[in-house]
Amino acid sequence: MIQTHWPRVWAAFLAGCIAAFQIGKTFASLSIIIDELGLSLFQAGLILSLFSLIAAFAGAGFGLLSDRMGHFHTALAGLVISSCGSFLGATAFTIEMLLISRLIEGFGFIITIVALPSLISRSASDRQRPLVMGIWGAFMPAGIGASMLVTPLLLEWHGWRGLWNDVGLFMLLWAAILYVSFRGLVDKEDTHLSSSDLITNILRTGPLLVVAGFICYSTLFQSLTAFLPTMLVQDYDVELKLAAHFGALVVVGNIIGNVSAGWLIGRGYMPWKLLVVSFITMGICASIVFSEFSDPTLKTVFGFLFSAFGGLLPGTAFVLAARYSIKPSHMALMAGAMLQGAGIGQTVGPLMITSLVENSGQWSSANLVVIGMTGTGLFCAWLLRSRA
Repeated sequence: MIQTHWPRVWAAFLAGCIAAFQIGKTFASLSIIIDELGLSLFQAGLILSLFSLIAAFAGAGFGLLSDRMGHFHTALAGLVISSCGSFLGATAFTIEMLLISRLIEGFGFIITIVALPSLISRSASDRQRPLVMGIWGAFMPAGIGASMLVTPLLLEWHGWRGLWNDVGLFMLLWAAILYVSFRGLVDKEDTHLSSSDLITNILRTGPLLVVAGFICYSTLFQSLTAFLPTMLVQDYDVELKLAAHFGALVVVGNIIGNVSAGWLIGRGYMPWKLLVVSFITMGICASIVFSEFSDPTLKTVFGFLFSAFGGLLPGTAFVLAARYSIKPSHMALMAGAMLQGAGIGQTVGPLMITSLVENSGQWSSANLVVIGMTGTGLFCAWLLRSRA
């Protein structure tokens, strides 16, 4: 019986966290970059959203490429490409050069993230695979949360350009660690599956419902976590630094649900029921956060609960991704499709929220999006009951 190779699991998981650091590093440093380069708000928003846009258009394509080319070498290439983008960004003195560097970083990020789940799945035993995939689902909040803690210290030490170089060096270092950890894992089986087999496998009801649920989840999650600090500052005069800490707490809470999902499924809980619990709780908590009657403390508490229970969804989705793939070790296309769904949700969610709030002048109007996405997500979960 194959035993879980935990050193490989943690090496790949931390590689995902380090890749997510590229997203988090812009949060604390963006205001400094705006001042130095004289950026408009639109240009600043493009820097933040570029990764989501790449994922929305190319996530599944990069997943297919990884399944065909080999996950090990694809993950290594992604880390190296991202590091090159980060080094280039450190030299940028114009918005055009900075956007080119972020584009390179974004492509490297997507390539890395679609390849790593297959390496993790292959390193796990059948019994512990749900737990391992649930842990993998926490890479994004863990990486962004860690960056929120570390980035201010590095900025104070040697500025945003030094931070960009630090991240580039760290990704090169971890690429070497990943190489040492997985060099004994041969990628031969990747060549046995054709692109048509992989595409046909994902174009089934179960996988498509998981991707649709991921779109609903990411729409809700991105909208709440992006605008919670803004609500606290603008409507309740909360200090910016304190509001940022509250926002970080909400993001990190997502880890609880990610890991719990894999643990619960490993003990016999039905995945579709976890999805139902996740969407219902997210819908209730988000409606309270966006309501007019809740104060900053209540918004933060329910924002944390929103994130913690919401984390059940990506944790469950990655478990299902391993099940729905032709082989548990060939889930890069499925991971890429989910990432594409996440990119779509992260792109359209804030746009829908800002449009409604600007027209009504009230944050409570965002609950129209909350109701729509919660209802659609519950419908997807209900349809999955006989397939998950």
